[in-house]
Amino acid sequence: MNTLTSTPTDSRPIACLTLRTGRPDCVAQFYPALYQLDLDRDGQVERIDLGFSGSRVLERLLQSPGDVVARDELLTHAWSDRVVGQGSLNQQIYTLRQVLADEKQRQIIQTLPRRGYMFNPQYLVSQASESDVEVADATPQVIAADTAPSAALPSAPNPRRLKAAAASLCIFGLLGLSGAFYYTQVRSPVLTSEQKVGSLQITYVEDNEQDLQRLINSTRPLAHQLADLASRPIGLMLHMTSGFYELVCVQPEGNSNWLLIHESQVARIPQEQLRKCLN
Repeated sequence: MNTLTSTPTDSRPIACLTLRTGRPDCVAQFYPALYQLDLDRDGQVERIDLGFSGSRVLERLLQSPGDVVARDELLTHAWSDRVVGQGSLNQQIYTLRQVLADEKQRQIIQTLPRRGYMFNPQYLVSQASESDVEVADATPQVIAADTAPSAALPSAPNPRRLKAAAASLCIFGLLGLSGAFYYTQVRSPVLTSEQKVGSLQITYVEDNEQDLQRLINSTRPLAHQLADLASRPIGLMLHMTSGFYELVCVQPEGNSNWLLIHESQVARIPQEQLRKCLN
């Protein structure tokens, strides 16, 4: 069997893509880092959680629309941490077609027998890189660990949490901090603890003393790893929500990057992703 591979046409991290669907009155907004697809029908938005594997399959197809992506490559991209059968990929393709109203026509995600699958470029309306997307009047970079398993993602933040956190890092003039925590889980009150590790000024944010201490202890190796990689003073905010560590790296100029790491993958996060957060 011939195995085909294709090279993504644009390697920039994609924050959002706008797709046409099989319904003339519906467009879809795909957020790869959030494993999420929003279906907009005449202003009525339905939010779909694709899960980690489903999102990764769609993301890989959209990296090179119009090119055939081999089944083996899709399996590797979506299930890099475990071995699954062809049936798992078939199920994800079927689900994506259902979501995009393409289960009958199969014009959006096309099957090439014995070759793989292809996303029809006629159904890709536009794409926005991380630097193009504004969230809550700020432009933080959203980076998700590639090997993070599917999990419920944080929802919109409580303003009191953001204000308390921002006050802890005010020395860096964090005007865009609320944007970086746009998807933080809604809870209050807020407890914070500050520590300096190397050139990092770390602010830990949690809801109670027990969770705060647990966060500090569980992320101590990660904090030292980040400190070793930091080439200048950086403000770092750490929070735990829905099984994910949320890191906001803030440069002295006020720019902020957001890194999302599942707790099961924190020991295996590539250094390159940590550098992207710091720089």
